[in-house]
Amino acid sequence: MTMASRPAPPLLGYFEAVLAATLWGSSGIFAVHLFRMGVPPESVALLRPLVGLALLVAWSAWAAPTQLRPDLPALVVLGLGGGAAVGVFQLAYQLSTDAVGVPTTVALLYIAPAIVAAASGPLLGEWPTRRRVALVAVTLSGVWLSVLGARAVPTTFGSAGLAWGVLAGASYATYTLFGRFAAPRYGSARTVVYSTAGACAILAVVLPLVSDPLVWPATPAAWAVLLAFGGLTIALAQFLFFDALGRIEASRASVATAVEPAVAAVLATTLLAQGLAPVGWLGIALIVTGVVGVGLTTRGRDASRLRRPPDDRPPAGSGSPPSA
Repeated sequence: MTMASRPAPPLLGYFEAVLAATLWGSSGIFAVHLFRMGVPPESVALLRPLVGLALLVAWSAWAAPTQLRPDLPALVVLGLGGGAAVGVFQLAYQLSTDAVGVPTTVALLYIAPAIVAAASGPLLGEWPTRRRVALVAVTLSGVWLSVLGARAVPTTFGSAGLAWGVLAGASYATYTLFGRFAAPRYGSARTVVYSTAGACAILAVVLPLVSDPLVWPATPAAWAVLLAFGGLTIALAQFLFFDALGRIEASRASVATAVEPAVAAVLATTLLAQGLAPVGWLGIALIVTGVVGVGLTTRGRDASRLRRPPDDRPPAGSGSPPSA
């Protein structure tokens, strides 16, 4: 095996997942600012992936156009399966953020690692070790402590906020499991673009039936926030995450994303006056412990089990950036 064809080490996939989660940690800040600028959460749920999709398509057309050549079976599987998971998540996340704020939404969102750890064995044949289960428990404890330490957490969730938050967590787990199935088979670029396109199509049909008409940003500043929101947390973050799912097990990727609440809590403390009490900082320490611990439990089979398609790699000498 040559150096060019040697699989990337699983640690690279874990780093990609951590970096994606770091970008996602800024989502609440962007969303709250757009809400304050007059763009309601239902509109943000569609406009955010729409902007991300436009940037993804533009990048792929320039860097590696062969990766997105027409493929009807992939379009059906990824557009419907991935699109449904991403679309439900986008809507539930924005409505939960609007109802109960950033820290509580992130806490409810992070039932996802527990769901992924429980489901990845029977669905994907990736049974977590006892050590990994223990580290998942440490990480989730840290998430909830960081939320309990947020000074702006409401005393009651309310049924609507609770429902949207739990739905966001369940759909987050679903597209993590789906991505682990799809990315090694169809390639990370095709998976993220087709899934995001499916989500936009589904939301464009559903939102007019359940909400007011779409509200576009009204000022250049609001457009700038939206472009940064879609570019960083959809185009870049989701590409990194789906590429990571082509390299490492679903449970490891899901735990890696638990850095998101730590980033969200720090940003909410500094930018939204939703500060942390000492117990919240203890929670962040536990999150870091769990994430680092899982990162050190690297398994060679994370890389050896993959079936990354040939067209997901740019041709030799093309000058195109690598998919990772």
